[in-house]
Amino acid sequence: MPLFRVHFRSLSLPFLALMALTAALTGCHAQSSPATSAAAPTSLPPALVTDHPEAWAWLQRYDGTMTRAEFEETLRLFDLKGALLKQSTLDDDGLAVFPGPEKTGEPDVRIAFAPPGQEKKRALPEFRTPAAFRALPKPADRPLAGLRIAIDPGHIGGAWAQIEDRSIEYGGIGRLQEGDLNLITAAILTRQLTALGTTVFPTRTTPEPVTDARPENLLAEARETILKKHPDLTSISPSRLELMSHILFERKYEFLARGAKIRNEFPKADLTLVLYINATPSSGYGHLIGPNQNIFFVEGAYLPDEVADPDIRFRMLYKAFARVAPTEYDVAAAIARAFKKETGLPPVPYGDSPTTRLVHDNNFDVVARNLGASRQDDGPVVTTEPYFMNNRTSAKRFIAGDYEGERDFDGRRYQSIFREYAGCIVQGLIEAYGPPGSAMAGTAPAAPPAAP
Repeated sequence: MPLFRVHFRSLSLPFLALMALTAALTGCHAQSSPATSAAAPTSLPPALVTDHPEAWAWLQRYDGTMTRAEFEETLRLFDLKGALLKQSTLDDDGLAVFPGPEKTGEPDVRIAFAPPGQEKKRALPEFRTPAAFRALPKPADRPLAGLRIAIDPGHIGGAWAQIEDRSIEYGGIGRLQEGDLNLITAAILTRQLTALGTTVFPTRTTPEPVTDARPENLLAEARETILKKHPDLTSISPSRLELMSHILFERKYEFLARGAKIRNEFPKADLTLVLYINATPSSGYGHLIGPNQNIFFVEGAYLPDEVADPDIRFRMLYKAFARVAPTEYDVAAAIARAFKKETGLPPVPYGDSPTTRLVHDNNFDVVARNLGASRQDDGPVVTTEPYFMNNRTSAKRFIAGDYEGERDFDGRRYQSIFREYAGCIVQGLIEAYGPPGSAMAGTAPAAPPAAP
């Protein structure tokens, strides 16, 4: 998960070692359940190809829709180290992807490229780009009428917050649980977008898991996962097994279940928004800090061990050939501009890092990263992660909950931070999908920031 994310707060060294095990968790074999089954309507991309090798053929719908040059340009954003080509053959005719680097036997899939200079085939539209949506007639007072947006409030909250490591007591302020906070933002955002004519689909409205899986039923898989990474282990402590079962529950099965819920109940969304709140590593110890920053993620920057996993490799290729990248960046950049105007906060200084990639050289607010939650969602996905939850002022504003009007925090008047969060997203969406010039088009992108 993101470098400054709360995922890394209060983590012991054994926990960090286990985190390395889970880099490709959502690509592991899934227990048979409706939420994780690869059997989906044929018009929709499968979530998993492990144990379903025939599912690779789904990608052949993109035959002739992209030239070799277009694919290579797109792949630079998605494949951070060029790992895909180590188990593929690539020429002007097409791409053949093999199960392993030996490149022996039949490939998992062959995808033909469009010949240069010739008309490309048109893939069946899976979502509407901002330009395509803007071209549709809409009432002047409802600029987003007909837009289809799925909203995924990150994490779970409630009684599950301790299992998620998302329940933190800040001395002198109170306890914050990110899953609960994201639900508040999602509810406000849903109301605001609905008033503008948007059809909104939330993955959850209560602090309960979407998946039917439970940690206590994942102990055998937890053992298998640990031994796969450390085959020489002769024993595994109960606490280590329990920790891995929690990770599988939250970062594998919950991600898969939410992606499946959108796929099955709200297919072909124009956009999915995954809502999070950022924090620094010291947040896990209840430490409050002065700096405050925003960051926004789009899909990309897959690592070699992730590309090596067939399920993750399939999802990467789907995202690349579906051309989600231009829409994701345009929408994320518009949302980032709205946050910049409202909050004045600088971006987290990711840039080109071991796990992220700049999409545009002069915009540090938006970076590409392969996140488990967004990878499982079909179509364009933007992950919003504003504020440091352990910033002194932000923490107080989150504790205050939602409210009308303004209140004083540290000598300044603020609206509800939840309304600010939702309002910035709405303004960004109006800029991206609304009539030309309807919001903050032309605002200069962020300059390279200094590290906090």
